[in-house]
Amino acid sequence: MLYHGVHFKAKDTFTIDESIEDALFFELSALILSLNRKTFDAMASLKNFQVLCECFTQMKVKKLETLYMLQHAILNHILKHHDKQNIDLLHKAFTYLQKEGLIDKLSLEKLMSLFDSSVFAQEHNNQETIYIPSQNFHEAKQAIFEDIEVLKRLSTKDEALQEIVAYLQSQKFSIGVTGVMNAGKSTLLNALMGEKILGTSVIPETANLTLIKHSLTPYAKVVYWNSAQWAHIEESGKNIQAIETFVSETKRHFKEEIQNIILPDSKEQIIKVEDLSLYTSASLSNKKCNLVKYVELGSDLHFLQDGIEIVDTPGLDDIVVMREEITKEYLTKCDVLVHLMNVAQSATQKDIEFIIDAVLYQNITKVLIVITRIDMVSAKDVQEVIEYTKQSISNKLHEQNSDAKLDFILKSLHFIALSGKMALMHKTGAAKEAQSAGYPLEKTGICEVENYLQEMLFSNKNERSILVLNAAKNRFVKVLKEELSALEFESSMVYKTQEEIDQELSALKGKKAKQEEKLKYLEYQIAGYEVEIKNYLERLQHFLNNEIKTLQTTIKQRLMDETFYALETHKKTPKLSDQTRIIQTALKNGIIDIIREYRYKFIKKSSKISQSIALQYDEIEQTSQGNYSSFEHEEIFGDAFDKGFLTADNSTLISRISKVLEKATLGKLTAIDEQISLIINEEFLYLQTQVQEKALTISQILLEDFFKNLRAPIDFFQNNIHSHEALLLQHSAFLKADDITRNAKTLELHERMKTLETLAKRYAL
Repeated sequence: MLYHGVHFKAKDTFTIDESIEDALFFELSALILSLNRKTFDAMASLKNFQVLCECFTQMKVKKLETLYMLQHAILNHILKHHDKQNIDLLHKAFTYLQKEGLIDKLSLEKLMSLFDSSVFAQEHNNQETIYIPSQNFHEAKQAIFEDIEVLKRLSTKDEALQEIVAYLQSQKFSIGVTGVMNAGKSTLLNALMGEKILGTSVIPETANLTLIKHSLTPYAKVVYWNSAQWAHIEESGKNIQAIETFVSETKRHFKEEIQNIILPDSKEQIIKVEDLSLYTSASLSNKKCNLVKYVELGSDLHFLQDGIEIVDTPGLDDIVVMREEITKEYLTKCDVLVHLMNVAQSATQKDIEFIIDAVLYQNITKVLIVITRIDMVSAKDVQEVIEYTKQSISNKLHEQNSDAKLDFILKSLHFIALSGKMALMHKTGAAKEAQSAGYPLEKTGICEVENYLQEMLFSNKNERSILVLNAAKNRFVKVLKEELSALEFESSMVYKTQEEIDQELSALKGKKAKQEEKLKYLEYQIAGYEVEIKNYLERLQHFLNNEIKTLQTTIKQRLMDETFYALETHKKTPKLSDQTRIIQTALKNGIIDIIREYRYKFIKKSSKISQSIALQYDEIEQTSQGNYSSFEHEEIFGDAFDKGFLTADNSTLISRISKVLEKATLGKLTAIDEQISLIINEEFLYLQTQVQEKALTISQILLEDFFKNLRAPIDFFQNNIHSHEALLLQHSAFLKADDITRNAKTLELHERMKTLETLAKRYAL
């Protein structure tokens, strides 16, 4: 209880007579509530005081602990009857007691502050408010910033609070933009950003992936292929003619100079923004775009100020397989995928395959399909394209025997019709021209696109933004709890005697010795778990290796079964489309199953460690501050393994196998079987390396945070004990202070605690 500076929990429950009139109750309770350890003994000896107490309880109030129990019961009654009129009665009674000399002026100020009607109203309002989920990201982030500023004025933990600010400000939200060449990607992006920042020619100006980020100082950076990536492109060229032509053209153009550009680690080069097209344009004769892996572009455009980053991809029909892999790699990190389709070209096979792959296998849950160039056709034509796209998805799933997944995919898609050309006119000063063509801004579709992106990125429907806010909230709550704990402890000492301080110091030293021994053992245990889980990760790598080898056998066997059936039934080898379907579905479903099992094993192992450590923390700290039975990591761990494991292209594998199966006969099946096994083994080397490296990287990042969280309570316990010890020692000097100084100190502590308690209620503490 703040007035006494004590932590109090009622062992027995006093029941206040609910029939007592409010006027009488609040006048009489003022005297009971005003008593503290200094004034109680004198009051308890009076016969009239016991008569007064009988108005509330039949229990004799002769001990300080009994007084606390009675005050606790009175407080509970006040919480049920705290309208402004009753609180005013209480204030008048406190004022009367001060006039009669029963309490001093500072005690009056403290009591009046404790029973402030505005605090009760605020408590009521907070009960009606759901925190972060009821707000969008920007509003919730701003609310946290404001609360941080409040806490900064009352706390010494400025560094920890500043880290929360930096964490929230560093969060980025990515929009991936895809489509075949000539789908209108650059036009849409220019319209969104309100400036012609990218090329919009019918010729595919941007042949490379472009990352667009916010920067107060505009810049452009070119990143080239590294040696391993270029080697992979050359290897693909041995089986795919278009890539072989691309490689030959590049080598012929650059000759020996290529060795100065393609290095073991990707070369980066800062260039002038106005020179960007010299490195990215496929139409230029310098062929620099052939060696560029991606471009990073910094811009101070308003659209990017909210932490938005854009991934502008080369066309899906790009001949360079490695570019498609890089595109998929970046798209797995995007919060929203915007896929463009030219209304005049309808949905190509590449479009349909990409959409299905994005939703089913890349776990992209927000896909906006934009039908572009609608100013060239009628509204009826646009609707027909949308229906044709849905039907094409259904047909493709039917071919893959995945009809049951149709509803799931369609629920993940949202369609918007757009005239990028007219939208860009509105955004770049040619609005009159667009309006004269019959396209006011709202008809272009750009507003609908902007609203969808804002909704998906920043509303309370965005799972990642909620995770970010909750992570910031949890960090803030940690600082808030520590500050409340310190204030409560400091408040509890104000009226303690030297003897009580010495007793507490002695008890604290004993607790400190025991706790340090346990924490030392815990640190030793955690270090042991770090070694154990490092070895476990090696076993998980062996698990991946074995499972991928089993998947190779599965793919080979399905191909051979299909080939045997086709030869025996139709006297010819399977169609290329059937071969492709078998390889792609078996490969994608197989990798997903393997990663799902990997994730299960990873979470199971980390959970076991978490539970073991948490139980020991709960034994160390039995107060309300200590509840470490859950470190809330499983959901985050699970999400981390949902994307990025299916980015490797399999066109080379399909190409090599199809060439072998062209010559297959029933009599050659044994030899064909061996050849296909060899091809699959060779092509899987790259895939296996990619999967294992990604799984290991994700695991290591997660475990670094995991062990950091496991150690966090150790720091809290140690800091808590040390700060309490320091406060006790400081308080010995404070004991010499007079009552006025003490009362002023308690009033200051109480005001700070009241503010922190109000914050705590907002965070459901």
